[in-house]
Formats: sequence, C-alpha cells, structure tokens
Amino acid sequence: RWKVSQVNIDTNLKLNGQTVDKRKFGMPPDKVNAQYDYTVNQIVFPAAILQNPLFDGRFDAAQNFGAIGMVIGHEITHGFDNYGRKFDGNGNLHPWWSIDTDTAFKERAQCFIDQFDKFTVKSDVTGAVLGNISGKLSLGESIADSGGLKTSFRAYHEYLKKFPSQYTDEAGDKLFYLSYAQASCSKSIDAYLNFLLASDHPPNEFRIKGALQNNAEFARVFQCPTNSSFNPSEKCLLWE
Repeated sequence: RWKVSQVNIDTNLKLNGQTVDKRKFGMPPDKVNAQYDYTVNQIVFPAAILQNPLFDGRFDAAQNFGAIGMVIGHEITHGFDNYGRKFDGNGNLHPWWSIDTDTAFKERAQCFIDQFDKFTVKSDVTGAVLGNISGKLSLGESIADSGGLKTSFRAYHEYLKKFPSQYTDEAGDKLFYLSYAQASCSKSIDAYLNFLLASDHPPNEFRIKGALQNNAEFARVFQCPTNSSFNPSEKCLLWE
C-alpha cells in the first residue's frame, strides 16, 4: 500500500510546472455523480450517471431534459454561483465582475439564503424535527438547482422546435417537471439527513421544493394558486 502511495506521489510531483491536461478528470466512471470543476472550467459526467432514471435513449425528450438535462444545467450554473463566479474562463482564481454586478449578485443571492433558512428537516421515519437548513451553506446548490431547472426547460422547448413531441404541450411540460422530481426522489435514514444538514447539499426534498417554488413556469403548468406552497409571490431570481 505504501509503495502504491509513493508511486502516486512521484507521478504527481513530475506534473509540477507542466501544462495542465484538461482532458483528464479525477472522478471514476462508475460513480453516479456529476461535477463542475472550477479550476479547469469543465463539467464532468461519468458513465454511471448517464443511465435510467436520469437518462435513457428510449425516454421521451421531456423525461431526459427534466432529469439529466437539469443536472447538466445545474453543473453549468455552478460556474456562476457564489464560488464559481470568482474563477475566470481559464480556471484561474481571478474576480472578473464589476462592482455593480457583484453587488447585484449578493442582493439577489440573499433571497435564496432566506428561502432555505426557513426549511425545517424532519425524520423520514419518525417525523421528529432534525433541524433547519443553512441557506448560506447551501447557497451554491440552491442557485445551481434553480438555474439548471430553468435552463433545461428552455433547452427542452428549443429541442421541440426541431423534434415535435408525441404529447401535447401541457402533457410534455408536466412530464418534464415530474421527471425532474422523480429523479431525485429518495427516503433517508436520520443519520444521513443529519449529515446533509451539516453539508452544502440539502436533502433532496428541499432542493426540489426550493427550485420549484422559484419557477414561474412550473406554477403555470400545474396551475398552482398564487401564494400556495409551490407558488409563493416572492420568487428568488438570479439568472433570467
């Protein structure tokens, strides 16, 4: 084991001073995950995530755009979240926004912080209160979720201009949002929920709810009454 570690160390040391090979990425292909790498301005999708229920070539476009399409939009949006915005196009830590843009971003981002601070996490088993989500800690994910969902919905409708759906517009739109939620449907033990409360990734239930609350198209498609749980009058909007 020590020899293997030493080989890895030696290999990495030899890379010092060389040009970064942006074609390489560190995430294994069998990992069901996706990533935006700030340092190389790159989104990574291992083979394991490109399968049912997130993607299937036999699915209707609404399903694929709602599931894997949203994940793609999510990762791209990370490039412009509260952390990714600090890196330039070459992956260098180099603030490139104007003071006015920076100020406007912080003002709009505060809405997401306030929104998620109000979410109370309960046990999926007993219903006992486990704690509240930290809106500040989870800001990057909530920004990426809302932005990714809106981006993917627009992309879906651009796709329909060339490849019409077998469904009506209403049915296709509903399938899109249902696929988005279904792809993240889960039930967790208390230990995992407590772990998520201390991390920057909120439980899936609240990631879905938060993004949908901020989505005017979702409220229109499902005819949610104004000021209902999924259609609050105040919506957090960062990127149009």
